[in-house]
Amino acid sequence: MGVRMNYIDSGIKLISEIKKFGYDAYLIGGCVRDYLLDISCNDIDITTSMPLDELKTKFSFIDNGSNYLSITIKFEGINFEITHFRKDISYIDHRHPIVEEVNNLYDDTIRRDFTINALAFDYTKKIIDYHNGIDDLKNKLIRAIGDPYLRFEEDALRILRALHFSSKLNFEIEKNTLDALKAKSYLLSSLSNERIFDYFVKICEAKYSLGIDYIKKYDLFRYIPDFNDWLNATGFGYTKEELVYGYYLKYHKYPPIISNKEKKFCISLLELVNNNFDDYSLYKNKETVYKLSKFIERLNVNVKDLKKKIMDMPIQSDNDLAVTKLEMTEGFEGEMKSAVINEVIKAILKRKIKNERVEIINFIEGFNYAK
Repeated sequence: MGVRMNYIDSGIKLISEIKKFGYDAYLIGGCVRDYLLDISCNDIDITTSMPLDELKTKFSFIDNGSNYLSITIKFEGINFEITHFRKDISYIDHRHPIVEEVNNLYDDTIRRDFTINALAFDYTKKIIDYHNGIDDLKNKLIRAIGDPYLRFEEDALRILRALHFSSKLNFEIEKNTLDALKAKSYLLSSLSNERIFDYFVKICEAKYSLGIDYIKKYDLFRYIPDFNDWLNATGFGYTKEELVYGYYLKYHKYPPIISNKEKKFCISLLELVNNNFDDYSLYKNKETVYKLSKFIERLNVNVKDLKKKIMDMPIQSDNDLAVTKLEMTEGFEGEMKSAVINEVIKAILKRKIKNERVEIINFIEGFNYAK
């Protein structure tokens, strides 16, 4: 609660400072909504009539959104996104608005997505509510501002945002908004995989399953089949990492969004699974066991036992071998070099031989004889 209050209180101080310069300013959006719901929030948005150029002369700033009449102000060690009162005059590609300045809060709120996200605080913490957002908070409803069909047509990401807020807050989507969302779900195909993935993760990681319930009930992902498949392989309660590895194990191919590091863990995880987490695969993939413990537990595997097996191994790495790899492979060529090393390690792990120089050399002699 203390951290949440510090952010809100610092935001109130900042808009009070702006007020002293003769301009209006308000905390708006998610921070107000979450404050009223007693949910922690450290992302504070402010809207104001103060020109950006003047804001830059009064406060420390980061100019990271001037095209959208927005900058970031650093105040009391906190970053605040501050946007001039604005309205959207048109949209490009169902996503990006063309904006122009307006001179009042009401016109600014009309452009926002949902009633519960258009609530504002003035410098006295008085609530400004032009769209009955308080009633929707009380009734636990996600309701679009204005014409919901137009809201989703303007910005297809609002479809995913509605599903996210439904999951985050355990709010139902109001009937007209839901009808529009279903009708406009084809617009999801206009979004980049990266943007879809951002909200896909939020929906899956959320406290409640309502968003996923809506997706499945109304087949909302049918126009983004890769993510429909992904949802079928994973689902509610999966973390970002678990979503990636769940998809890979289900389909044996990489999901639409994945990092190079995650690709390596995918291959390592599949090796562990294919070898039933035997000693040798555990030895080679220890990092994966520790990194992906939670996901491995989803496979009904006792990770505690795996970790104990790893800790009890006679060797923990190739550096522990009593004979160097160079010595082991002397006299062997090509693929036989790696085969000899692997067989030595397997023999030690299975305790067929001890990790002692004489025993390893004698074991290798068997390979020389076979050769």
